[in-house]
Amino acid sequence: MGARVEITIDESACDAGRERARRAARRALVELERLDGMLSDWKSSSELTALNTSADACRAASDEFRDVLARSLEIAAATDGLFDPTIGPSVRLWRESRTAGTLPSADTVDAARRRVDWRTVTVDGTRVCRANSAIALDFGGIGKGYGAVRALAAVRDAGCPRALVAIAGDVAAGNAPRDAEGWSVEIAPESASLRPETLVVRNAAVSTSGGAEQYVEIDGVRYAHIVDPRTGVGATRLAQVTVVGPLDCAVDALGTALALTRDDSEAAAILARFPGYRARVERGGMAVWLGRPR
Repeated sequence: MGARVEITIDESACDAGRERARRAARRALVELERLDGMLSDWKSSSELTALNTSADACRAASDEFRDVLARSLEIAAATDGLFDPTIGPSVRLWRESRTAGTLPSADTVDAARRRVDWRTVTVDGTRVCRANSAIALDFGGIGKGYGAVRALAAVRDAGCPRALVAIAGDVAAGNAPRDAEGWSVEIAPESASLRPETLVVRNAAVSTSGGAEQYVEIDGVRYAHIVDPRTGVGATRLAQVTVVGPLDCAVDALGTALALTRDDSEAAAILARFPGYRARVERGGMAVWLGRPR
């Protein structure tokens, strides 16, 4: 998935100790490799690439692919399209711009942006249907979160329930380690004026989104790697957001959407549609927690 993966297992809670823990970790990595082969738009052999390059308006898709897409469309609706799984055309254009170090023309940006609209894709029985073949899906804003949750499930199924999986900024935490209330997850603030915060979580997912690490400067303007579906280019005013919620890929997609909100009131309005989720939103050297857990 183009990111560092860390799997931490409390081997004392595994039936056969360290060897069982190693087998569980290997099973999780195999699961991540399988999902990468399904959801990656970098791999020509992936199920996602097959759909994006198909000339068919409707195409049969695997159960899991349809599940990820259906959840993506639900989140797109609940975030007013700030998270949009049809962002593919704009993402590809922005990748080219980041590599070249130059902005695309306004006409090119507009042409790609006109192909982005989550309402043009549906899940119809066993098929995925697009309004036209120019629409391209992209799971970059939800794939790592989904992968972390599925990898944790693989570790648990292998007999090691006290585990944590981290894929870059996406964390899935299982049962707490023995003699602890939960797993410690540190939030490193973007602003040097703020202190790091430590969360203690168990049976929960955590996702951090922002532009502190991945960005490019073009003509003196700093653009994040996250593409704003409203503009079609990398966001220039991106909040750093950490979302905490149930073991579900929604934390990843919700973090992407909240990072694109213009102010805390807009973020709070969106978060209110996700009961049981809370988020730390940092803007301009100030941070606030929004929402509340169940």
